[in-house]
Amino acid sequence: MDEEKDLFSEKTSKGLSIKEIALKYLSHYPLFIISLVVCLGVAFLYLRYTVPKYKASTLIMVKGNQPSASQQQVNDLVGAAMSSQLQGNLNNELISLRSTSLMQKVVSKNGFNISYYHLGKFLKTDLYLDAPLRLIPSNILDSLKTFEITTKKLNNVGGIIDYGTVDEPKSLTFRWNKTFTINGSSYILSPVAGATFDLKNSYSVRWVPIWAASSEISSKMGISILSEKSSILQLEILIENVTRGKDILNAFVKEYDLSDIEDRNLLSQSTIRFINERLGLIAGELSGVEGNLENYQSSNQIIDMGAQSGQAFGNSNDASQSLQTINVKQNIAKMLTGYFTGPDADDKLVPSTMGLDDPTLSALISSYNELQLKRQKESAFATKNSITLKDINNQLVDVKGSILEAINNVNKNLRLQESSFQQQNSQNKRFLSSLPRKERMMQEIKRKQSITEGLYLYLLQKREESAITSTSASLSNYKQIDPAWGYGPVEPNSTNIKLYAGLLGLLLPIGFVYLRDMMNDKITSRDDISKKLPVPVLGDIGHEMKGKLQGFSVTGRDIIAEQFRIIRTALSLMKSSNKQKQVILVTSSAGGEGKSFVSTNLAAVLAIPGRKVALLEFDLRKPGILKTLNIESNVPGITTFIKGKSNNISELYIEIEEIPSLHIYPSGPIPGNPGDLLINERVEKFFEALKKEYEYIIIDTAPAGLVSDCFILGEYADISLYVIRQRVTLKKQLDFINDIFRTGKLRNMALVLNDVKTGGKYGYYGYGGGYGYESYIEPEKKKKRKFSLT
Repeated sequence: MDEEKDLFSEKTSKGLSIKEIALKYLSHYPLFIISLVVCLGVAFLYLRYTVPKYKASTLIMVKGNQPSASQQQVNDLVGAAMSSQLQGNLNNELISLRSTSLMQKVVSKNGFNISYYHLGKFLKTDLYLDAPLRLIPSNILDSLKTFEITTKKLNNVGGIIDYGTVDEPKSLTFRWNKTFTINGSSYILSPVAGATFDLKNSYSVRWVPIWAASSEISSKMGISILSEKSSILQLEILIENVTRGKDILNAFVKEYDLSDIEDRNLLSQSTIRFINERLGLIAGELSGVEGNLENYQSSNQIIDMGAQSGQAFGNSNDASQSLQTINVKQNIAKMLTGYFTGPDADDKLVPSTMGLDDPTLSALISSYNELQLKRQKESAFATKNSITLKDINNQLVDVKGSILEAINNVNKNLRLQESSFQQQNSQNKRFLSSLPRKERMMQEIKRKQSITEGLYLYLLQKREESAITSTSASLSNYKQIDPAWGYGPVEPNSTNIKLYAGLLGLLLPIGFVYLRDMMNDKITSRDDISKKLPVPVLGDIGHEMKGKLQGFSVTGRDIIAEQFRIIRTALSLMKSSNKQKQVILVTSSAGGEGKSFVSTNLAAVLAIPGRKVALLEFDLRKPGILKTLNIESNVPGITTFIKGKSNNISELYIEIEEIPSLHIYPSGPIPGNPGDLLINERVEKFFEALKKEYEYIIIDTAPAGLVSDCFILGEYADISLYVIRQRVTLKKQLDFINDIFRTGKLRNMALVLNDVKTGGKYGYYGYGGGYGYESYIEPEKKKKRKFSLT
C-alpha cells in the first residue's frame, strides 16, 4: 500500500505553483475588468465633481528668540542643558499662534466669516473677491446662527433671494444697496463696481458666526517649526480659494504683529506705572530712614562715631595716668606727714617734696631745714637754755605746724583731683562700653538706608529703560519673510487617486477570490485532499454537462472516457491485500457526489475490452443506475435473490446491447430495512455465484456517511473506491474518510475525484493537459475554451 500510495499521490502533495496561483486569479479576468472599470469610473467621477483645494503658505521669523553672541558663548559653556532654550520658546510661540481670540480678531476685522459661492450644475465654487456682490450685515438678531441665501436673476437693479429650508423654501425680491429683512435680521447687498450680471448665474452667500468661522479656519491651518536650528515658523492653510488662503495668512501675521506690539506697549505702560508707584512708596521709606538716622545721632550725641570713640579712649587713658600720679603724690604726702609726726622727727632734716608741686609746701620745708641747720650750729656753742636755741625751736614748731597744714591742704587738693579724674574715667568707660550697641544700631539704620536708596536708584534706572523701550515698541518681534504664496490644487491628488483606484480595482477581485476560497467549505483541488488524507487518489473524472449524464460516457474518445480508462489502468496497478481485484466497491459520503455515475462508467470501461463485468445496484435505499441509463425493466433484482425468492442469478440481470459483456443487476423491490437484509447469509452465496461468472464485480452502494450498508458489503470487496465530488463534498467530511481509512473499515481504499472542472477559476489544474481530446470537444465548448487560460 505504501508503494501504491506513492504512485497515485505523488503529485497531490505539492501545493500550487506561482504560475498556477496567477492563473487561478487571472481566470477571473472579467471580474478584474469590471472592478477596474467601476473603481476608475468612481475615481474619475470623484475628481470631476470634487471641489479642488489649494495650499497657501508663509514664513515668520521670530526675532526675539535669536540669542546674542554672548548668550551663545554662555550656551557653549553650559552645554546641552541650555541648547533646547530656543526650541522651548518656539513651542510657546506655536501655542500662542493657535490662540482662538487671535483668529477671531482676524476673522472679525477682515470679514472672513462671509463667503460667496457660484452655484454650478454639480460644483459649488468659492469666488471670494471675484464675486460680483457683497453682503453687508446691518442688524443681526441672532449672532450664533448661520445665515445663508441664494441670489439669482441678478441685474443692474437687484434680483431674487431664495432662503429658508428645503421643506419650506422662501424668496423675496431685493434692490441693490437697500436693506432687506430675513427672520428679523437686516442685511444689505451691494454690487461690486464694474460687475456684470448674467440672469443664468446663481450665487450663494453664507454668513457664519465669528467663533464658528475662526474655528473652521483654524482647523484648516497648520503651524510648524521650519527647522530645529532656526527660529522660523511655517504657516500653511488648505482651502478652496487660494487667494482667500493667502489673504487669511497675511492678515493673520499682521494681526499677530499688532497683537505683539500692543502687548509690548501695554507691558511698558504697566511697568512704568508700577515703577512710579513704587518710587513714591520707596521715597517715603527712604525719607523715614534718613529721619530715623538723624534722630538717633542727635539723641545719642553722635557726630562721628570713629573720632568720638578715639577721643573717649584717649581721655580714659589720660585720666588713668593722672590718677596714678595723684596716687603717687598722696603717698608722698602721707610719707611727709609720717616723717614730721614721728618720734625722732625734731632733729632731722626734711627731704624735698619729691614731686609735690606745691610752692608753699616747698618754701616751708626749705625754711624748716634752714632752721634745723641753724639750731644744729647754735647748739654746738650755746647752752640748752639759750635764748637763741629757744627762739629757733619756737620757729621750728611754727614752721612744722605750717608744713603739716600745707600737707593737709595738698591731700585735700589731691583727693579733689582724684575724684574728678575718676568721674571722667567712668564717663569715658561708659561711653566706650555703649559703642558696640550704638554701632550696631547705626549699622542697621544705615543698611536699611542703603537698601532703600539702592532700590530707589534701581527703579529710577528701570523707569528710564522702560521709557526708552516704549519708544521702540512700534516694531514687532516677528517678521514675515515673504507675503503668503499659494500653489495647487493639492487635493484631490488625481495621480494618487487614479493609482489607488487602479490598485483597489485589482485588490477587490483578488480579495473576493481569496475570501471565497477561505470561506469555501467544499473540496476544490487535490491539494485540499492531500493535506488531510493519506489515501491515494486513483484518478480524476472531469465535468460532464448535465444533459450528457444519461447513458454511458466511456463509449467514445472524449476526455471523460479517457479518464475512466486511466482509472482502469490504475486499478490494474493497485496491489490488493488478498491479491484479488475482482470485487470493487464504490461509495461516497453523501448522495449527489456521483458514485452511481462512477460505478456505471467504471463497469462499462472494464467491460468494453470484452471482460465479463457485473454491475450491482446495491443502493437498496435509493437505487439510481437504471434511472441514469434510462432503462426500464421487470427483472426481479438483487433483493429477490437475497430473500430466497430466486436462486438463479441469470434471472436477475439486464444485458446491455452496446456492451454485451456488461450485466446490470438492479436492486429489485426496495425492502423495509435494507441493513437487516444485507446481513442475510444469502448475500455471501450471491457473491460466490457472481465470482464464478464474472471477472469484475462493481458494487454501487449507499453513501457511507449516511448508512452502514457499504461497510457490510465491504466485507466482500477486494478494492474500495471512495468518490469525492469537487465543489460538493465538504472538507469536514475528509476527517470521516480518514477515519475509515485509518481503521480499515473499507479494504484497499482509494479515492476518485469526480466532476472536476480544471483551470484557475476552479482552483484545480489536473495533469497532462488536453492531449488527444481537442478534436472531440463540441463546437459550443470550443467557443468557450477559446477564452479560457487552462
